Amino acid sequence: MENYVARIRNRGELLQPTNIVRLTIQYNDNYGHPVNADSFPQVSIIAPSGLVEMAPTSVGVQQIGVGNYLFEYTIDYAPGYGVYEDVWKATINGFLIEQTFSFVVSQGDLPALNTDGQKHIGDVVGLDYSQCAIQNLNKLMRTLKARLNSSGKAKSTDGYGNVIYVDCDIYSVDMLATFIADSITMFNEIPYFTFFSMEDTEIIDQFHNIFVEGATLTALASQALIEKGREFQITDNGVNFNPPTIAELLQTQYSTMLSNYWEKIKYIKNSLRPRPLGLGTLRPLASNPQFMRLRHLRERQLF
Repeated sequence: MENYVARIRNRGELLQPTNIVRLTIQYNDNYGHPVNADSFPQVSIIAPSGLVEMAPTSVGVQQIGVGNYLFEYTIDYAPGYGVYEDVWKATINGFLIEQTFSFVVSQGDLPALNTDGQKHIGDVVGLDYSQCAIQNLNKLMRTLKARLNSSGKAKSTDGYGNVIYVDCDIYSVDMLATFIADSITMFNEIPYFTFFSMEDTEIIDQFHNIFVEGATLTALASQALIEKGREFQITDNGVNFNPPTIAELLQTQYSTMLSNYWEKIKYIKNSLRPRPLGLGTLRPLASNPQFMRLRHLRERQLF
């Protein structure tokens, strides 16, 4: 019988029933320095329905650092999905401190309870790349971000009214990595099959531009579909507003670049095609049938 290891996740990760969530809390003094509680804090769990799923208890609470406490909670299947709250109560220098945090238990498209330790349809599959492949991927991704002008900052304010700048990227890292993987796949398929991968540093460096161009085309195509869904006429009290046709601009750029991209791949792949070492199984020029006879005679020779 195989041993089953339950999935242990942090508070902000995707959580499903039967997962173990790591609930932590950090206590600090007025100067921001870590400080221990007078005794182990108590923690209680409130279900999305508002009912108390677990009464306040200090059993199972661990201290993992100065003022830093951990409680591992096994999510039950019964309460359902939604936002759970973990309420912490502790006494520091005689003063009672109560803090409330939350974690979300969600349902995927095909929810599966991995209690048997087996893989199920719909499980999230991670990108299993070696260090060499990640280095090559990062080189391509840096150029791709610059070409797409994907990275950006948005001006905002925090809860105290201070101006802050938050990341506002057009494409996430996972999306960019997927576009690059698709580009390498297209390179291996046009016009004949090859088997280059992210591990081939020399190929990645030599054909850096063509890989980035293929990923750019995939990004343009995906973004054009999203922009097309936003372009509809807005009417308010007789005032009409037509958003700019960004989708058509992206589609035009994509169509123009695509044919040129295919031609460049064909020229590159034809230059990489190895020359035949002999006549092989290809039929030579039929004007002289002696070539075919000579091939069969050579197969019977002793030296």
